Amino acid sequence: MATTHLRASDVPELRQELVRWADENVQRADRGTGAALLHGFTDPRLVQSAIRGAELYFVNDDMTWLARTVGEGLPICAFDADDLPDPLGLLLWSDDPSAHTATLGRPRAVMWCRVATTLRVLVLDDAGPYRRALEEAGRKVHPTWAQQVTSTLAGDLAVAFGAVIPLGVETDWDQLQRAWSLDPNGNSARDRYDLGETRMTTLNDDQLRVLRTLLGTLLLIRQPADERRTLWQAEDVQPDPAARKRLRRAGAERLDSPVRCITLRQSARPEPGDDFGSADTAGRVYRHRWFVKPHRRTYPDKAHPEGKSHRWVGPYLVTPAGCADAPILGTEKVNVLRH
Repeated sequence: MATTHLRASDVPELRQELVRWADENVQRADRGTGAALLHGFTDPRLVQSAIRGAELYFVNDDMTWLARTVGEGLPICAFDADDLPDPLGLLLWSDDPSAHTATLGRPRAVMWCRVATTLRVLVLDDAGPYRRALEEAGRKVHPTWAQQVTSTLAGDLAVAFGAVIPLGVETDWDQLQRAWSLDPNGNSARDRYDLGETRMTTLNDDQLRVLRTLLGTLLLIRQPADERRTLWQAEDVQPDPAARKRLRRAGAERLDSPVRCITLRQSARPEPGDDFGSADTAGRVYRHRWFVKPHRRTYPDKAHPEGKSHRWVGPYLVTPAGCADAPILGTEKVNVLRH
């Protein structure tokens, strides 16, 4: 895993670079000179309008880890309109949203927009690997490949892939992946960079993990206030004066766009010898808190044709009596949280 050098206050500038790229992409489309067209975003103007109106989010390292862990345990893909904090959003993960090790791209951010009964998702990579690949190749690089790569660069980010996710429908994760890994005839999608079948399979698996992390992130963000009060906190961060000057020179329409920074609450670890009272109660008091994994629950719904609907419940934190500051019991690591 690698923490990005980007901060929450940098997100408005990232958006402005994406606006610039989207404007240029529309111009390329109008000229017929190789506009970037991705699954779900075959109309370049959709990205252009969505990125301008997107609300901005930043998720810190620990919250990214938690969202990734939640996403890995989700049995099905089921995005609901109620899961979206905003119809249009741009979110930057401080840490890697996918535990990938062998792919060219480095997913780091995601833009989403709601279109009718679907969610259009545009995943963005850290642009570093692409730039280094061009620099190392030098004059040897094929002009067509160079044009394809540079046409996807937007400042510190690079356009990676798009996905169309049905809203309010339970979909198998493999079925969702086939939407972009296979063409309409059922054959493997075009390998634009000649990665080979093995690396393309690895890349598609990584891309699916990013969407799992996105759903995990949204489920955590949209928790009711009482449940999230002990789990995460949000802070509105704005660009500093120097960044606002750069945004003004770049023609940004919203110089003071706030970034909602989502942070896992931390707490001091217990002092040595502090057993949370378990020595006196012979095990009747728990020594840990734990997460209940997200799961789908059926609710009566007269407006639904079947008379019922399904909604995600959780993830939520179980805090037994006397364990307000106890460590969280997890499968990968333990985080200690603070009220």
